[in-house]
Amino acid sequence: MSFFSKYKVQRLRRGLVVILIGVSLCLLTGCSDFVDRDQLNISPVSGITLDFGHPVGQTFVAQHAGLNGVEVWLEPGQDGQGDIHLHLRADPQAVDDLATAVLPLKQVTTPAFYRFTFSPQSNSHGRHFYAFLEIEGAGAAQVGAGPGEVYLDGALYRNHEPLDAQMVFRLIYDPRYVLLDLGRAALDWLGLLFVAGLLYVVPGWALLVLLWPGTALIGDEGHHLSWAERLSIAAGLSLALYPLLFLWTDLVGLHLGSLYAWLPVIGGLVVLIGHYRPWTWQPRAMGEALRGWARSEHVWPDLALLAVMGLVFSVRLLVVRTLDAPMWGDSYQHTMMAQLLVDHGGLFDSWEPYAALQTFTYHFGFHTDVAVFHWMTGIDLVQAVIWTGQLLNILAVLTLYPLAVRVSGSRWAGVGAMLLAGLLSPMPMFYVNWGRYTQLAGQAILPAAVLITWSALEAPRRDWKLIGLGWITIGGLALTHYRVLIFYLVFVLALVLLALRRATWRRTLARVAWVGAGAAVLFLPWFAHTFSGGIIRNFGRQLTTSASQVSAFTQQYNAIGDLSFYLSPVWWLTLPLAAGIGLWQRRRGTLMIALWWFLLFIATNPALLHLPGTGAISNFALFIATYIPAGLLVGDLMALLLARFKHWRWTNMSAALLMIALGLWGMWGRIGDLRAPQHAMVTRPDLRAMAWIQKNTPEDARFLVNSFFAYGGSVIVGSDGGWWLPLLAGRENTVPPLNYGTEQGTWPEYREWVNELTRQIQGTGIDDPGTLALLQERGITYVYIGQQQGRVNYNGPDVLDPETLRHSRHYRSVYHRDRVWVFEVNNVPSQ
Repeated sequence: MSFFSKYKVQRLRRGLVVILIGVSLCLLTGCSDFVDRDQLNISPVSGITLDFGHPVGQTFVAQHAGLNGVEVWLEPGQDGQGDIHLHLRADPQAVDDLATAVLPLKQVTTPAFYRFTFSPQSNSHGRHFYAFLEIEGAGAAQVGAGPGEVYLDGALYRNHEPLDAQMVFRLIYDPRYVLLDLGRAALDWLGLLFVAGLLYVVPGWALLVLLWPGTALIGDEGHHLSWAERLSIAAGLSLALYPLLFLWTDLVGLHLGSLYAWLPVIGGLVVLIGHYRPWTWQPRAMGEALRGWARSEHVWPDLALLAVMGLVFSVRLLVVRTLDAPMWGDSYQHTMMAQLLVDHGGLFDSWEPYAALQTFTYHFGFHTDVAVFHWMTGIDLVQAVIWTGQLLNILAVLTLYPLAVRVSGSRWAGVGAMLLAGLLSPMPMFYVNWGRYTQLAGQAILPAAVLITWSALEAPRRDWKLIGLGWITIGGLALTHYRVLIFYLVFVLALVLLALRRATWRRTLARVAWVGAGAAVLFLPWFAHTFSGGIIRNFGRQLTTSASQVSAFTQQYNAIGDLSFYLSPVWWLTLPLAAGIGLWQRRRGTLMIALWWFLLFIATNPALLHLPGTGAISNFALFIATYIPAGLLVGDLMALLLARFKHWRWTNMSAALLMIALGLWGMWGRIGDLRAPQHAMVTRPDLRAMAWIQKNTPEDARFLVNSFFAYGGSVIVGSDGGWWLPLLAGRENTVPPLNYGTEQGTWPEYREWVNELTRQIQGTGIDDPGTLALLQERGITYVYIGQQQGRVNYNGPDVLDPETLRHSRHYRSVYHRDRVWVFEVNNVPSQ
């Protein structure tokens, strides 16, 4: 990890965990202001001289409320009796000061941070500011500076003009306002929790009320669902329901728009109110039930579960408060697809006006989740993708609970599974960096699909209601993520293999056929539709490619990599121990989970058996999901250990307190999982540039943006905020969403046509006559270079260089703020 990455992680941890847990104590003890770690990279050769008539400033975004000071690294320069004045303004073009501060120049005696204090800015959280220093009187000083790439949300300015550098600075906050701001955020999160409950729990809970039997049998024991199990299964069912509604209404020509959000919720509430209405008239019975629960053995695991759920919920939402857009390349296509669903009020084929694609064959479950969230809340689509992704990150952990309880037979196993997956493992928390939301949505449904199938296949008699629930869950899973569907199918294979050793194997196979047939009918229309794109063709080619013919790119892409990236070493060591103990005790649930993931590993690495199919499921896709078997098996081990001490009076209470303590400790690591500097494409300077573009360029303007070849050179991808221009500024660019590699363009050779321009620029340069002719032929009138300047996930030589463009007579700079540039293309013939 680079120095920059390390101090950014430290800053996040300090700025979030310490504030969240310690600010109340600070207020009680009268502690000093909170100092955040913003830009600490000092380059010895990048100091900027501050003297009379030459102000030095920095743009930045405040991460908290109550901004009341700036600390700047200063080194003594020319002696003088002047003063250094700090001016805080809204942006470099503003003329009014929001606040000012003064430091006598004679106090700058050694290289150090010097503080400029002003009255607190109560609403500073998330706001863009410009702070600049100027000297009044004689004298000079050196202002510390670092490279341009070490801070995302601004740049260093001299004489109010941006440089490709960053001031060395720290921001100061009044803890009282920080605490008030966090309190307001907590209220907002409660609102999000309420909306998530309506959208992602209520419809599924209603289905459970209607279809789940009073007692479901697994193995030889009947099992009534607890409230936590119902909550978790309901979440998986709800997520599976929305894509099915979108598909089947589209088949009959209906696009319901916001009714997709409201009808399932209203229908679910009607069912639940009717079902639970007797309880509302029996408060004494409710009180007795509550007192009975408080006296039962379930009280401590349930309290521990609530605490762990609260920690998982809080940390997921806390870390994304200041994100301006979802991160990395996948997020762009996911946001566009969600926007198209909203624009069309349902499913679509054409990607216009955002991209020249004419088919839509991608899995779309996550995008329906975003659309209904947007329709219910009114939150902007870009932000809705972030919040929905984080809510699904929570649900992907929550839905492990009932499966863990079924594997182990203990509620403590469910708590342990959630603790490990939600707070002690980097996955799935880390998904936020990649925008890998579709796999996440599939993995939120997967445990429910596994549990319902398991229940239906091992019920004492054929239960059509359970089988119907299986149809809904599996059909929705198939529409949500194709590869996670394969995860499910491998589970069914493992279950059938184990059933072959029992007398009931014929019954099991028959029920597999019934469950599979109904789910296949629900998915069949979309499966047939996918043949209009290239997804099935590409998947078929991967499946039929022999191990000896796998390309070097596929072998590299399928490499496992560093195991500690997916799961910490302690859990990798614990995982085989948990599986071994469970197998030694002949626990069928342990055998089921272990066999399932062993078969998945073989399916991912068929070359081990000299079989074709390498790359159909990547090791990366499999290993970022290892939190599932780890949570289930380690949770089972935790339950086994607790059972050994169940005779001790304080076992349950001690276990609950220990798990809560581990959860608080785990929050520290999970906050550090957010890596915005490496993964964020859209920054605040990009958003400000997008607003300028909307106001100052014609609607038919077309932009050349940074791109590079990916996936073995088959497609190009964007590498800074310019990729987002069609969504954020309403202007065309030269890099379509990644789906252009599998969807049909508006003409047969569309993919080759797209790739040609990037290949031309990489081969001959931006100023080459052939490149200029191609730009003119394609109607490209502007060049956009984002704040990240083409370096997101790319370290190669082929980026658009602003200095080259600035000195070329074929391009004219029309916008330059922070590190963002916009050039107009001058179609001047070359001499």
